[in-house]
Amino acid sequence: MTLTTLFLLLLAGPAAPPVLPSPAAPSPSPRHTLLVLPLEATGGSTEPWIGEAVADQLPRSLTQLGVPAVSRAERLQAQAALEIPDVPLSRATSVRVAEALGATRLVTGTYAVEGPRITLALRLLDVERATLSAPLISSGPLEGLMDVIDRLAWDVALAGPTPPAQSREVLLARRPKVSFDVFKAYARGLAARDPKARATLLRSALAAAPGFDAVRVALGRLLLEQREFSAASQALARVPPASPLAREAAFVRGVALLEMGRYREASRVYSSLAQVEPTPGALNNYALAVLRDPVPNSLKASDILRQALALDPESVDLGFNLAWALLAEDDPAGAAFHLKNLTQVVPLDKHTRVVLAWALRRAGREQEADRQWQAVIALAPVYASLMAPDLSRRFERIQRSERPFELARESRSDTEVAAALYMKAQRLFDGGDAATALAEATRAGYLDPYNRSIHLLLARLHRARGDGEKALNEFRMALWSADDADVRVEVAGLLREMGRPAEARSEAARALALAPGNEAARKLAETPQ
Repeated sequence: MTLTTLFLLLLAGPAAPPVLPSPAAPSPSPRHTLLVLPLEATGGSTEPWIGEAVADQLPRSLTQLGVPAVSRAERLQAQAALEIPDVPLSRATSVRVAEALGATRLVTGTYAVEGPRITLALRLLDVERATLSAPLISSGPLEGLMDVIDRLAWDVALAGPTPPAQSREVLLARRPKVSFDVFKAYARGLAARDPKARATLLRSALAAAPGFDAVRVALGRLLLEQREFSAASQALARVPPASPLAREAAFVRGVALLEMGRYREASRVYSSLAQVEPTPGALNNYALAVLRDPVPNSLKASDILRQALALDPESVDLGFNLAWALLAEDDPAGAAFHLKNLTQVVPLDKHTRVVLAWALRRAGREQEADRQWQAVIALAPVYASLMAPDLSRRFERIQRSERPFELARESRSDTEVAAALYMKAQRLFDGGDAATALAEATRAGYLDPYNRSIHLLLARLHRARGDGEKALNEFRMALWSADDADVRVEVAGLLREMGRPAEARSEAARALALAPGNEAARKLAETPQ
């Protein structure tokens, strides 16, 4: 199917539902293999827009040459999700971003401006082998920067495992013909930190070169970030079907349509994209459009999401969305099955716990639902008002990128996660922050309910906050795991503070029975009423 056909499908009305490949047909799509980082300045002149220009154009040119490359927008999404600011990255942080995106090679380098000329020097880092290539260098007039970048793209492609998909001449010919001033304004817009300044520069470049589609896509993404969904949709809809950026523009526009509640239009966009190439992101968003559309559809969102999971079986977001769709389609048992598996992967994900409790309750498994709801309250007390199932909450997860991307998945067991939370809570308690420590210890206690140390810490935290009854309960849990004279002394002291001297002496006597030489227990046992 050509891009022209794709756009005709987008403009067409909803005819018969599209027939997608069967769930068994697709094989997992290859992850991105190459990540381009902004270049750093070397020498006297520093022009931040140059580094951003390379980080934006080089991946696009590589993709046209048949080299799978992470786009600048996807890299920034990954950094934001990993809470890494858009600043020059260290080698270790760069590798972390590459691993999160499934990239196997990094492109790093420098630029140098000397009068009217510019020199770019790139090196390829093999993430798995930790080997660095010899420099790839290209230079030329600063006003010919786009040509310099594309020459380097050809060199990078030649250094890869497969030859470029097209000639250098074809690559240069397909590039948009824009002036250097327009390209510089666009790159300065990418580099601008202030969103208003970024929008102003991008609009200026677009006014000067309406056919420069990279500007339209960048502006559309910016408007989407600013929640100006209608404006984003309008900007992206103007990218023509023959543009190399047509698919990217359509995908991002579909996100804006979903956010605006225009589900029928979003469904047409993503079903057409999925027919051309069924990527996890396109299938995920297509399923959400089908699920949210109030008009009945012969397709089930859950069936589409199963196809997405066949392409990216480890995706937490796809797994959660499948469970959500099953619950909405009145299959609570199926939803509970998938959600219980997810709790083993992301044990601290609050939405997963909430929806699991809902699914169990709808499936008639009340006791399990009650236990899960206790977990919700332990992990996120602010969710107490969500006990009744409410599928209008829109917990579904829209994908901003077509390609698989997840944060590092939780590979530790519940016990290991609980141990980390316990250590964090103990440090907070030692530092005088009992309130935050209590929240962390409570989460640890849910994940590892038979851990004596956690119960002891909870008891001491409750005691420090003046809640004697809760402290006593936690002390009893700790003593149930293992009797201990020192703990009984603590209980005796707490009971005396609560005005219950007889019980205090009884606890002290039990401590003496365990450790006859315990002086603290003896003093408490002999203290008169």
